[in-house]
Amino acid sequence: MLIDINAYIGHWPFRQLKGNTLSSMIDRMDGFGVDKAIVSNINGIFYKATDFANEELYEAIQSNRIFQERIIPFAVLNPVLPWWKRAIEECRDMGMKGIRLYPLYHEYELTDRKCIELVEAARDHNMPVAIPSRMIDTRQRSWLDVSEQLSYDDIAKLVREVPDAKYMMLDTRHRASSEAEEILKEADILFDSTRASGTPIPGLNGASFHYLRDTFGPDKIAFGTGTPFIDYCSPFIRAMVFEEAEEQTMQMIWSGNARRMLNI
Repeated sequence: MLIDINAYIGHWPFRQLKGNTLSSMIDRMDGFGVDKAIVSNINGIFYKATDFANEELYEAIQSNRIFQERIIPFAVLNPVLPWWKRAIEECRDMGMKGIRLYPLYHEYELTDRKCIELVEAARDHNMPVAIPSRMIDTRQRSWLDVSEQLSYDDIAKLVREVPDAKYMMLDTRHRASSEAEEILKEADILFDSTRASGTPIPGLNGASFHYLRDTFGPDKIAFGTGTPFIDYCSPFIRAMVFEEAEEQTMQMIWSGNARRMLNI
């Protein structure tokens, strides 16, 4: 089995996206042998109320039995909104399996009390918390877009506050400080392979597979594509570095680690 833990539908206001519907996603998944994908709605990043974006995703999935079988929905939630407690309950009722947070776009710190309370609620509902370090390559950003990026150290500060939650860090980059490494080693966390390369020393082009494997272990790495922001071929080319690993390790990265975290 092959599971993509980093995929989206929806629209990006600063760039044209192609293949950003569930139908086109399933076509690509079929072409590349991907069985399931964790999907969120990009629109939730920009709507004032994320609820509508989650409802859009739910309705799209319900429109086709194939979508229901192969798409794993993650809700976009914003702890700044006063009704987030109601929203997370509604997302559970809609079958959302986890949540994604966008502090750079919704303007809060991961260590804000409201964010911590939201993560604690997700933990209590057994919903993994996915946090992208960035959405696009900031070298091509619009002047209206954010330029900051989250780091391993930023995520580690949240993990320290809620150490028993489940986390996914998407589009990982560079290295963590030694203190952050120790915190993340103990966490129930997955780093996706969207930007992982075969270069032993991670550079500006993304985190190294070797760094992730040697620092955090193969049980903390999962396959991700970043579609539709990244062409669907590139993540598979980067993932060829996995071929050097033994079969058991490869199966953990392709799907085993994600299945464990999602209980599927």
